[in-house]
Order: sequence, then C-alpha cells, then structure tokens
Amino acid sequence: MIQATITYVKESRCTQDPPRAVLVVDHHNRATTMITHDLPPSDNAEFNVADFKQLYKKFDSTTIANLSNIYCDTAVFKDPIHNVKGIEALREYFSGFCTPELQCEFEISNQIVAQGQAFFQWQMYYRHPRLKSGKALELNGGTLIKFDSKVFYHEDFYDMGAMIYQHIPVLGWAIKNINARMLEPTS
Repeated sequence: MIQATITYVKESRCTQDPPRAVLVVDHHNRATTMITHDLPPSDNAEFNVADFKQLYKKFDSTTIANLSNIYCDTAVFKDPIHNVKGIEALREYFSGFCTPELQCEFEISNQIVAQGQAFFQWQMYYRHPRLKSGKALELNGGTLIKFDSKVFYHEDFYDMGAMIYQHIPVLGWAIKNINARMLEPTS
C-alpha cells in the first residue's frame, strides 16, 4: 500500500516561520523530502490595511520605527526616485526624509483592496526648506502594495515635476512654460 502526504502550501513572500520537512511518497514508492512552510503563520496574522494607512498618516521617525510591523524583511519599494530591496534599505531611504526641517503627511482619499493587493489614491502634504521657500506643498499620487501577512511589494506613482522640479526657481519657470505650451491648441 502506498501512502502519501499531501500538503496544501500557500506561497508567501514574507514568511518567517522555520521550514518544515514533509515526507512525500510517490506512486513508485520512492520517498522524497520537500521543504515547505506552513501558512498562514502560526499566529494566523492577517494583513491589516488600516495599519498601513495609519503608518503613513504622519511620515516621521515613528514611521521608520514601525516599518517591520507592516513590511517583511525582503520587501521591495519603488518610486520615481529609487528602487530599494529589503527593510533595512527602506529604513535608510526613509531616514533621509525624516529630519526636523522636512515635514510630510499623507491623506488617503480612495482605496481598492482585493486578493492580496491594494491601491491607494493619496494627497501628500509636505514642506522642504529648499522648495518654494519652505512653504506647504501638496502632491497627488498613488500607491500599489502587494501583501500576505505583511507587505512584500510597494510602488508609489507620482509626478516628479509637480513634486520637485516646478518648485525650483528657474527650472520651475521653464516647466510651467512647457506645460502651458502643450495645452495650447494647435492650428
């Protein structure tokens, strides 16, 4: 008589559970060992989108301190400026934005959540001493995240011209003129 262990394994990009060996016997009575992970994790952690939104409400050193509650160790983060891999690289990247002279907050206006993914439409309110003399600025953008128990992929979408370039004196003037000319009707 042939006995086999059949195990359903959900793929996870963030599992940190130790691997478990499963003995599988095929129809020729040969035994093979597969290394797999039991999922969901033993604490049955489910990803909470509200926690993600709260993390970014006010972007500061608390955000960086709490990244490991939301992101897995191997998370990928992309935006128009950088592409970073791993939570330590993400902490380092975000640390550059968390200084006393910089301020940043996000307000999420729309969200779509389905099957381990979410997309958020947001407004970012920020100040930078070198942009528009440190006055409050606003930027519209979007974020796509993919998750299982934690976020393993995060990509931000926004217009770099609207965020930075338009607020640099000479460059801003040139970009505004180019944008205005593109909107003019052609004859």
